[in-house]
Amino acid sequence: MLARPRVGGVIPEARLLRYFLAVAEEASFTRAAERLHIAQPALSAQIARLESRLGVRLLFRTTRVVRLTDAGRAVQERGPAALAALDDVWDAARRAGRGELGRLRLVYSASTGYGTVPQLVEAVRLSYPDIQVGAEVLSTPGIAQAVLDGRADAGVARTPEPVPGVRLRQVRQERRGVLVSADHPLVTPAGTEGTDLAAVAGFPVLVHAREANPGHYDGLLELFGQAGVRPRFVERPVAFDPTQRLLRDGEAIALVGEAVAEDQAEWLRWIPLTGTPPLRVELVLPEGALTPVAARFEEVAIALARREGWLPG
Repeated sequence: MLARPRVGGVIPEARLLRYFLAVAEEASFTRAAERLHIAQPALSAQIARLESRLGVRLLFRTTRVVRLTDAGRAVQERGPAALAALDDVWDAARRAGRGELGRLRLVYSASTGYGTVPQLVEAVRLSYPDIQVGAEVLSTPGIAQAVLDGRADAGVARTPEPVPGVRLRQVRQERRGVLVSADHPLVTPAGTEGTDLAAVAGFPVLVHAREANPGHYDGLLELFGQAGVRPRFVERPVAFDPTQRLLRDGEAIALVGEAVAEDQAEWLRWIPLTGTPPLRVELVLPEGALTPVAARFEEVAIALARREGWLPG
């Protein structure tokens, strides 16, 4: 007499189901035991244990015959799909643990959203299609803080300042340039080869407010100071403006990296800025252990940087 199963009792483990399916397929305890590489008495004991846990008879067995009961047939019909689903669960857990599956919380500065971040996100999608990327634009100090707080797995920023608890890794080096309207006075046959800070200082220059990226803002002031000129800054919000109205109407110019030139509107022109150091684009990562998806992101980012020639050497 089999014991009645307890309501809410422990569900038999997958190992017992595998044992039963082997017996059902082989219609023999002896052959199933050989296939499973266990002793036949041990296999019989495990099947009896499964029946006891379920409170039903799965097999009629004699010394010569092993036959499925209706309950046994029900388990045989549904068992392989259940095992496959369980295997899928464990496989998903392993892949998530390796950073091949999951959600990457990415924060980035507006200036990296022209070419760098879209290419990074696309590289992640191609390498690991089961990673979902959620991206948000923040100020550069806000990027470091989000990574420190654990609200983001990783960040991408242009010329960020070092912050305790955050690790920076350069992923791109860009030539500096000037973004202007197509009919701007700086757009001349000679000017397309490059311009300098003295010429740029003659026009209003669009910049984000200092608190959006203090290092970049102060660096610009220092560059103009070294050139012996004083810029006229016009502050703009961090939010991306697809219309670029001030540039389009010739009311201002912008100092930007070369990545902007990769996908610019036809009514804009990018002119190299001579005599200035390149811009650094950095990954912003927590010190110490990364989340699995952040580790994969760093790996993909460095591989892309090398493939695209984003870094010197």
